[in-house]
Amino acid sequence: MQTVKIDDRIYFKSELLENMQGISHCFTAKNGGESRGKFSGLNLGFRVGDDTAAVTENYRLVAKNFDFPIERMTAAKQTHSTAITVVTDKNAGCGVSRLSETFEADGLVTNLCNIPVGVFYADCVPILLADTTAKVVAAVHSGWRGTVGKIAEKAIKVMCDKFGASPQNIIAAIGPSIGPCCFETGAEVAAEFDDSLCKSLPNGKFKVDLWEANRRILTRCGVLPEHIDIFGLCTVCRNDILYSYRTHKDKTGRMGAFIMIKKE
Repeated sequence: MQTVKIDDRIYFKSELLENMQGISHCFTAKNGGESRGKFSGLNLGFRVGDDTAAVTENYRLVAKNFDFPIERMTAAKQTHSTAITVVTDKNAGCGVSRLSETFEADGLVTNLCNIPVGVFYADCVPILLADTTAKVVAAVHSGWRGTVGKIAEKAIKVMCDKFGASPQNIIAAIGPSIGPCCFETGAEVAAEFDDSLCKSLPNGKFKVDLWEANRRILTRCGVLPEHIDIFGLCTVCRNDILYSYRTHKDKTGRMGAFIMIKKE
């Protein structure tokens, strides 16, 4: 994981993705930005009650910092599903510059240049995927429901079936999210995961490792272990620089993970 500081803003990058030719990406934090009050910082969530003008300015800052064409930045309405949408010229910009035009999905895939696809997170696991040989990328929002539903596997299947990607060529970055140190849940949720991913607690609850769960999903798809970059940065432990829904409940913003194929 690389930490990038631009003015008063903090971003994170995957060293593996950064070493790939023709890819631009970022995981945002909450520092800097124009949002105020309970959303203070670089909030990228239009649907959390923040001032639209402030969020729009936050997108402008991110776009400027990473050379993203803001009019083509694309994000879906996330519903904790396993739905994957292919982003084309027709729906590019939806959810950001075309705010009133949206679609529901928790994973976005594109093979087109200059379309930054992204997902929001504030504890859930953001995953960015790229195969530069096939020239296809994906952004995945994998909360516990998405992890149980293997949404990362579904995104890889779309990358391979539609765009000729190979699992062995895919680089995956698992960004800041709630860690095994803090994802405490009841028995009914823990039962959805392999026992080896769960740690029982004296209070009858469990701690579940979503990072390892998603790593296993990726490797079972054929992604090489050395091609998986796990940041290991917990949103709850580091809620000083990261938005955390579990920490602040509904009184918090959303960070974004975006990836784009650069135009040659």
